[in-house]
Amino acid sequence: MARAGKKYADEATEELTSGVHDDFIEFAEAHLRIQTKSGEFKELALNRSQLLREGLITEMENAKRPVRVWEAKARQLGCSTHVQAKMFHRCITNHDEVALVAAHTEPSVRSIFTKCKMFYDFLPERLRPLTRYNNVYELDFRAPSGPAGLRSRFIVMTAKSIDDARGFTARQVHCSEVAFYKNPEAFFLATLQVVPDEPGTMVYVESTCNGAGDFHHSQYLSANVWWDEIPPWMALKRRFPGHPDSTWYALFTPWFLMDEYKRKLNVPEKEFRASLDAEERSLLDRFEKWLDLESLQWRRETLVSKCGGSLERFKMEYPSTDEEAFSATGSPVFDQKIIYNQIENCGCWCELCAPKSQKKGDDNDCPEHKWFEIVDRSGNEGGRARLFTNYRPDIEETMEGSGRLSVWKKPDQGRRYVVSTDVSKGAASRDWDHAVVIDIASMEQVAEWRGKVDLDVLAEQMLMLALYYNNAVLAPEVSGLGAGLVAMLNQTRYWNLYRRRSVDTLTVNSVMLGWDTNRKSKSAMVGLTQKALKDDYIKIRSQAVLSEMAAYRRVLKMTPDGDEGHAKMSAPAGKHDDACVALMIANAVAHYCPGSGADVRKEEVRAASGNHNLWSSEDWDAYETWTKKAKSRLLMKGR
Repeated sequence: MARAGKKYADEATEELTSGVHDDFIEFAEAHLRIQTKSGEFKELALNRSQLLREGLITEMENAKRPVRVWEAKARQLGCSTHVQAKMFHRCITNHDEVALVAAHTEPSVRSIFTKCKMFYDFLPERLRPLTRYNNVYELDFRAPSGPAGLRSRFIVMTAKSIDDARGFTARQVHCSEVAFYKNPEAFFLATLQVVPDEPGTMVYVESTCNGAGDFHHSQYLSANVWWDEIPPWMALKRRFPGHPDSTWYALFTPWFLMDEYKRKLNVPEKEFRASLDAEERSLLDRFEKWLDLESLQWRRETLVSKCGGSLERFKMEYPSTDEEAFSATGSPVFDQKIIYNQIENCGCWCELCAPKSQKKGDDNDCPEHKWFEIVDRSGNEGGRARLFTNYRPDIEETMEGSGRLSVWKKPDQGRRYVVSTDVSKGAASRDWDHAVVIDIASMEQVAEWRGKVDLDVLAEQMLMLALYYNNAVLAPEVSGLGAGLVAMLNQTRYWNLYRRRSVDTLTVNSVMLGWDTNRKSKSAMVGLTQKALKDDYIKIRSQAVLSEMAAYRRVLKMTPDGDEGHAKMSAPAGKHDDACVALMIANAVAHYCPGSGADVRKEEVRAASGNHNLWSSEDWDAYETWTKKAKSRLLMKGR
């Protein structure tokens, strides 16, 4: 029996690797079985979205290029099934292939791997290779003992297992639902190192979208497009064609490429056409080669039955374009078009700062970007009683990108500035200490400081930065470790430390130092920043600030009873918001400082004011004492 088993295994391996079964589509239709949504088992015949994906992969392979695809998608198009089948086919028709699959949760991993195990279980006996391990995490295509077998492996893991991916070399990697990974940058930094950059390897990343500005969105924007003619549903890639040095290629698959997403019309065609709304007519006009009336009938039924009549919910689950996919999901705090306009026309486009996926605007007015370190020329030693008057700040120019202080404009005599600081959780934190400098009158960002230092060093750096910029208003955030920063700055007796008045107390109003970011003040600083952007009176130079603002989002928390709770605003998982918060603090403080904003003539204020603003103090005193008839006459004053 042992000999027969070994002989049979050798025969299966020999046939699988002979080249007879190299055609994936033919092999899938003949031997790979799937379970449909209706529960029946049938052979895998590729639908339109899968054929589009297969064509892309095949063209890259024929061009002898490593396959690197970043796909955004609508739900339930069969993407995971297709990629799993592709990798499974590669593993059983080649020796020594290693495939790795990662997903965001344990149930998702098991669901994906179940498809792979089904492929194996339903193979004809003569084509079923032996396995050494066949469990919930691995298919090892080696003979139970000895050197026989394919020696290929198929492994699954959750995206949390960053270190697990470092121990071997994989030639095929599938990352599913990357938009929902808790720390996607760290996972990819570890995972991509295990894949050789050579033809015959594949890294396929696919995900539904979870809002604009996150890792999934930024990687999609920076990826190129393989085809010369961009598909009509990838309008976002027309505006953001990708970085010329990127080896990744973007793909978006809309809902109407799924053959199952059709229903018979429940009224005559003429009547159905007459009932089309503006958006349905637009879909027909733009995608007439891929979408028909039966597709729109399915859309109507799904909108009502599965999305509660919410068009926004439908677009979130079943987007028609890549723009729709990223804008319908999540809730960006800042208008993305305005942020992109700032990036193109105001942001820094030096060699180190230029964004990967956008083009510099023709009207960009950003000054030259220079890097410095700020130093103390006083020669005084530190000490407990050292005052701000004992510092003499100066800046030393450094190599590009090596200095912590970025300067677009040096201080001008007579100009007033704000220096705001967002404090990290210490030098060991993943976050950065970040400071932003804004000209109060012009609302233009002129500098930023970014680094990771101990709190006492940060206090000196911020003090010297404020002194250098004409004794600027210094507004450190007091939350967390910021309280220690404020305490050290207060010891220097710096006279222009930002002061706020607290009224949420049972006692008298109290004056407090620094900017306190709480639920109320965060809403204020977000609102003021939204206004500054929409009214176009702020200029942001830092691409670090702008990229974080693009990712900054609002998430609505739900109560245990299912009711809407408070909205939380923060960066997506794995992203930073220190630069964004520093900018919002600087903008808010600048609004509260005298001299901010454009000058307004007195006659304009008078013309725009109501009658009550035209009364004198004598009018008000008279109003309190006069009769009702006399009050009526007084109310007519100024009309």
